[in-house]
Amino acid sequence: MDGMALRSEGMKEIDKDDQKRFFGTLEFTGRARVSKFYAVVKSSREYYEKFLFANAQNKKVLEYGCGTGSYAFSLARHGAKVVGIDIAELALKLAKGQAKDEGLENITFMVTDAEAMPLADNSFDMVCGTGILHHLNMDRALRELTAVLRPEAKAIFIEPMGHNPLINLFRKLTPHLRTKDEHPLTVHELSSMARFFQKAHCEFFHVFSLLAVPFRDTRLFSPLLRVLDSLDRQLFKWMPFARMFAWQAVVVLEGPKKAPVA
Repeated sequence: MDGMALRSEGMKEIDKDDQKRFFGTLEFTGRARVSKFYAVVKSSREYYEKFLFANAQNKKVLEYGCGTGSYAFSLARHGAKVVGIDIAELALKLAKGQAKDEGLENITFMVTDAEAMPLADNSFDMVCGTGILHHLNMDRALRELTAVLRPEAKAIFIEPMGHNPLINLFRKLTPHLRTKDEHPLTVHELSSMARFFQKAHCEFFHVFSLLAVPFRDTRLFSPLLRVLDSLDRQLFKWMPFARMFAWQAVVVLEGPKKAPVA
């Protein structure tokens, strides 16, 4: 296939059930009950944003899952040309409205499936996403990415990890707070990403920092979170095996492999 041909084979029909699964804010209101835990994610978000904005200026960027909480707007303000995809029409309708209100003309939003994207091969310099890969078939999604990314492209994702027994217990006790397709990542899945990219690196976050959640509405929260984030860094440095028990990982991928993967 020509490198710039549109890749539309295998696209899935998007229906209301898909939208309900993927659009958390309006259709999946139970998520509000776990929002308190996201008060502690400052360190992982800062790492993500630093990499993103350092590498995205004047680049063409694909954002996976660009509904609520999208970075597309910040990327556009930093001079990137952004294409945001999501499977939920309502999420994209709101995103388009925000882009129009802000006068951001360098953003395009598309309703499409991340595992079968109708996008041109070799057309993006970067892809990013927060909490999206663990909803997908990893191999299909990464094959799609290696096709649409340019040879020197980079990717960055924030994803939940699936090894911490206490976090997994909470997940087991609250199945109504997540979708059926969710599968927090394992270290094996993280390692397997190297089959699709020349370089793969992970940074891990949030073990001790979760202890700050009960203090999120107090004056103690910010200084306590700084201390706990520091403890996490020391834990992961001196006890590398503890990284698998992190709540979240930031995955940085570089140099998509264009050859077929066995």
